[in-house]
Parts: sequence; structure tokens; C-alpha cells
Amino acid sequence: MTRKTYLSFHRWLALAFAPLLMLQALTGAVLLFRDSLAQLADPAGMTRESPPGQGQASVSRLRERAAAALPGCRVTRLFLPTTPTGTAFAHLSCTEGALRYASLDPGSARVLAAGTIWRFPLEAALQLHYRLMDSKLGLAVVLANGVALCVLAATGFLFWWPGRGRVRRSLTIRAGAPPHLRLRQWHRSTGVIVSALLLFSATSGVLLVVPDLAAPTNAGASAGERAVPMPDPGQIDRAVASAQARFPAARLRDIRFPAADRLDINFCAPARNPRAVHVVSVSLPDAKVLRAIPAAENPVLWMTILPLHTGDSFGLGGRLLLLAGALSLAFLAGSGPLMWWRARRNRGKVKR
Repeated sequence: MTRKTYLSFHRWLALAFAPLLMLQALTGAVLLFRDSLAQLADPAGMTRESPPGQGQASVSRLRERAAAALPGCRVTRLFLPTTPTGTAFAHLSCTEGALRYASLDPGSARVLAAGTIWRFPLEAALQLHYRLMDSKLGLAVVLANGVALCVLAATGFLFWWPGRGRVRRSLTIRAGAPPHLRLRQWHRSTGVIVSALLLFSATSGVLLVVPDLAAPTNAGASAGERAVPMPDPGQIDRAVASAQARFPAARLRDIRFPAADRLDINFCAPARNPRAVHVVSVSLPDAKVLRAIPAAENPVLWMTILPLHTGDSFGLGGRLLLLAGALSLAFLAGSGPLMWWRARRNRGKVKR
């Protein structure tokens, strides 16, 4: 392929995906600091009221209070707080497939906020970033966007490559150049500098999406989940205690309620990585552990890729680096179409 071909392909692919690239960049940027920003945006709804040393309400009580706040809805997943001042967070499935959410004080079990996903902006950002609020179709579009970003990073770099000995000069931004040329130089230099980082983010994102997109869809899952009766509170707490006994030193991360007779419970496993979990399934009637998979023995791909994609594997420095990449992508997604529009406008003026 010639440099002209690289440029043409890069330009039209970028124009086609620019809105989605902008959305992914901005949502990805805020999700790097999701917990802190959630409390900053909604301190009343996302900050614990009770003293952190007070202890934690039982899982059954948190589940009961969340369901009571949204009549007709069933709790399908319950997240425990990740920080001392954080809240518990419940996902609920309601009639006709509607989804609702609630945040709760983990000490008193008081509901702090409840409503649709738009009541919780950071949860909305997560669902937009990962699946565009849709299941299979949203995942497919996000996958296409990730592949497009990989191609854009590669074609942009190949079009720019000046050869050895000319790299520094080819990245220079001339202060005295006209504004439209300076914008082009900023776009070029920014894209080249962050190309490897964007390729890393896009590739890791694709690896996270592919398994979920390939997984079979259970068409009756939503209706089935809404139809199951509410388990007995005592059964829930006994099941959680039974699961905790398998990993007594691990912190409870979240509980799924997939059926009337079973809980699926995840415990944090930071010894493997910041996002890893031990997985335990428990029978509700007799609190019998059906399976227990330590994080070190769990082969699922997301457990390796997710902490890399979010920067958690590299600490604060890694998240700040990914933040720089996200903001750079937002600039590229905005400046590219702007340059194209200016070029078309100028060509129109010449023809007239």
C-alpha cells in the first residue's frame, strides 16, 4: 500500500467512527476514577452515611431494602463497597425487562438513591463504554470500534513514518504556521506519540468484548429471573457464610441471584491482581457449596485483561497514563473531522 492509500483509508475510517471514538474516550476517561467521581457527582447518593467502623448490614437485609425501594423489581446482583466511604449498589430487574438500580448505606441498609441508570451517571458511563446500553448489538458495535481504532493507530503511524534520523523533525509543531496547519501538526504528532497506547487499549478492549459476544444468549433469562420467588433471608445469609468459609480472609465483592435455589458469590483476590475474584456457587436450601474456584485456578480471560485495560495493574501511574491516552483520543476524534470539514469548505470556496 502507498502512503496515499494509508491516508485515504485512515481518513474515511476515522470519519465513520469519530462519534463512537469520542464516546469511548470520554466514558473511558471517567471510568478510570469511577468510585471517586461517583461520590463527587452525587455525594448524597454514593457516600456512606453511617460510620465506617459500624460494620456492615447482612446481605439479606441489603437485598430486602433495595427491593422494597422499587416495588415490582427483583435484585439480581448486589455489589459491596470497595472503599470505606463507598455504598452498596444493587441491580434490579423489573416488569417488562426494565432495569433499575439502587445505592444503599452498607451499615444501616438505608436506600440512598434509586431509579433508572440515568440516576447514576457513572454506571451509565460504564454501560455505554462496554455495550452501548444494549447486549449483543452494543457489544458488536463496540468490538467494531475497537478493531477500527487498531487499524487507525496502525495506518496513521505508517502514513507518518519518515524514516530513521527524521523522527524528531517530523514531529515538530511550527509555532508560526497558520492555525489550520498547526491543528494538522498537533493531530499528527499526538496520534504518533499515543499510537502504541491506543493500540494497547483497543486490543485489550477487544479481548474483553469477544468472549461475551460469543457467549450464547439465554432468551428466557430475564423473564425467568423476574419470576423466581424471593429467597428466605436466613437462607441467603447462611449461604453467604458458607461461601465465606471457603475463603475466610477474602473480602466479599458481589453476589448474584440467578435462581431461586442458588447464589453465585465473588470474593476479591488481590494476590492475583486488583480485579481478580474467587468464585463460589452455593445452594440456598442447604447452604451447600456447589463449586469453589480460587482466582489462581480460574482461566477466564477477563480476569487477566481487565486490570490491564483499566490500568489497575500499574497503580495510579498506569491510570494517569491511560487518562492521557483517552484525552488524546478525544482530541484526535474531534480534530480529524474538523480538518476534513475545513478542507471541504476551502475546496468549495476555490470552485466558486
